Amino acid sequence: MKSSLTNGIIYVILLILLGGHAYGFQGSTLFTEKEPLDLELVTSLNELRNSKSDTVFFSTVLKYKNENGQWDSLQVELRARGHSRRKICHFPPIKIKIKKSVSKNTLFAGDKNLKLVLPCQLSNSFNDMIAKEYLCYKFYESVTPYHFQTRLVNLTLTDVRDRKSKTHNLVAFIIEDDDKVAKRFQYKISDAKVIRPNYINDTSAVRQDFFAYMIGNTDWSNTGQHNVKVMADKNKNHIPLPYDFDMAGFVSAPYAIPYDYLPIKTVQERLYRGLCRDPELVEYVRNQYIQLEPEIKDTMAQYENYMSAGDFKMARNFLNGFFEIIKNDKLFKTQILSQCLPNNY
Repeated sequence: MKSSLTNGIIYVILLILLGGHAYGFQGSTLFTEKEPLDLELVTSLNELRNSKSDTVFFSTVLKYKNENGQWDSLQVELRARGHSRRKICHFPPIKIKIKKSVSKNTLFAGDKNLKLVLPCQLSNSFNDMIAKEYLCYKFYESVTPYHFQTRLVNLTLTDVRDRKSKTHNLVAFIIEDDDKVAKRFQYKISDAKVIRPNYINDTSAVRQDFFAYMIGNTDWSNTGQHNVKVMADKNKNHIPLPYDFDMAGFVSAPYAIPYDYLPIKTVQERLYRGLCRDPELVEYVRNQYIQLEPEIKDTMAQYENYMSAGDFKMARNFLNGFFEIIKNDKLFKTQILSQCLPNNY
């Protein structure tokens, strides 16, 4: 464990020296800009939702504002993704596929696959939830360099139905493809059907466990890569990449429920699901989160205008609850240390 802990500290130092970019990576053009991206899409939501195959895509034109603020367009293919949201939401999450030859010399060069996350329903409260789910990705950026890049989107979506069409203005965000993240770190996404939890790099695992606890997320599994992609290098070092946080208590979606068979009744109840690890490592990650508190809260404050005052207050209070626990020795022991799972997988 001490070796892993030492490596974790060394890596943090390297990140500082490199300005936060691993392996000299300077970021995709699509994701370097922090302002929301303006997009327009025309598609049939019925076709997307009702398609049973993950291999069937629907062609359309994606319009976007380029770096010069001018509208441009390119041919893309779409399909619905996800399971629960596809069934219960009016707007399903979407996967966008772009041919390399089409994206060349455009804002999307190098991004062959993207995920587009939309609000479940058309209402201000669901737009607020999108902002909170997006914030979860931004929080994780502070925690570890191993994360998905994201960008907020001002989306104009025209739904074509029976020769009629209806246009919606939505808050959404895009997520880079998992293979691109892996390539950035010279890893590959594991295709293993089952990954034993203790195969995950211990420092990365504890960071992920604390993160899931922070946002109140239980809807994930490294073992089956459920809402987690796992990267592996040639030495079989495994790193988790969590995503899809709509079931988290921080987001507080009305349809959110705890993961199967867990001893909590609502997503507002936190439950630590990490393995029992070396106390020195757990304390190291605990201190990392305590030190990150100002940065994480500042990140949240930057997006206050993307949600109602009530939603922002509830989300802020939920986040505060996490830091109250990890800064209090008694609460930390009862809520986290005593709840860890036996490391006998």
